[in-house]
Amino acid sequence: MDFGVSVLAKPDVCAPQARLAEDCGFTHVWVSDTQMMAGDAYVCLGLAAQQTKRVKLGTGVAVVGTRIAPVTANSIATVNQLAPGRVILGLGTGNSAWRAMGMAPRSLRELREYVQVVRGLLRGGEVEYQYGKERRVIRFFHQDQAFMNTRDAVPIHIAANAPKAMQLTGEIGEGFITSRTNSVEGWREAWSQVRQGAERAGKDPATLYTTLLTTACLLRPGEGYDSPRVKTEAGPWATLALHALYERVQNPAAAPPAVRPLLTEYGAFVDRQRQRTGERYYLELHDGHGLYLRPEEAHFVTPEIVRATTMTAPPEELLERLRALAAAGVKQVAFIPPLGKFESFAREFSEKIIAKF
Repeated sequence: MDFGVSVLAKPDVCAPQARLAEDCGFTHVWVSDTQMMAGDAYVCLGLAAQQTKRVKLGTGVAVVGTRIAPVTANSIATVNQLAPGRVILGLGTGNSAWRAMGMAPRSLRELREYVQVVRGLLRGGEVEYQYGKERRVIRFFHQDQAFMNTRDAVPIHIAANAPKAMQLTGEIGEGFITSRTNSVEGWREAWSQVRQGAERAGKDPATLYTTLLTTACLLRPGEGYDSPRVKTEAGPWATLALHALYERVQNPAAAPPAVRPLLTEYGAFVDRQRQRTGERYYLELHDGHGLYLRPEEAHFVTPEIVRATTMTAPPEELLERLRALAAAGVKQVAFIPPLGKFESFAREFSEKIIAKF
């Protein structure tokens, strides 16, 4: 199994973090593309490319519509000029990037068209591109001048958490990224959807590279899931899951069983916020999104929600879980460390997990 880690889209720290990740044995470094919450992903990937030699570098993930498709193709191909053959375009419809602006993610139809344009340009070809009512054939000029790299392949890994999106991923993606599950059972359910899409398209599902995106806090001897350290380190991802479920799942009965009781209470909490803030509620909901735990949300970070939404566990238990996921076909697990904890996470994970896997 490969191990990935997400570095902050922060230009003064992303490159040193990427270099440390490489030194610690991580195989992949990802940078999120959430324009309202952090810095520019491609600036940070470019900086990381100059300070690393081996790790794969990817958007974790880029978002349909926040940049037009030719710009995304240009951006990732430019990074590919700095790190030839080490670059991945992770791409999704934009749960966080769009919802942080109070808008809905893009449609699967838009995702399909976006991938078609980006892939054609990354392969150095001509593609039909529509902007508004105009439709034109476009291509990159001056490809022989090394402004960007269209010679070395850039695989497109698609992020998907819902069944129809997973099926489309199997059809058009070269890789599959999901944050929907942390368990072997959940993975098999998700993979069955991806496999269906691949087989309908006449593809061998085994050719898809698979990644689970999550976080983890390695428990120390005698430490419980309710410790203040666990809440601080696992809480941001746990509440991110609650944010996403609140906006995507209207009926708590449709949520994962371990989350249902808490989601009802959390929904009432956000609804009270909405009564106060109206249509601007998302400006509060997404504050700290995936970065830090807001005090008013801390009591929602229960041991049950930590177990359900993260891979927090004692090292020996996590190793067992990762081995089971690898046996089930997961090729990479990528982790998002909490704000301010990157170095300690990378070093501890390297010593207690990567070195013993």
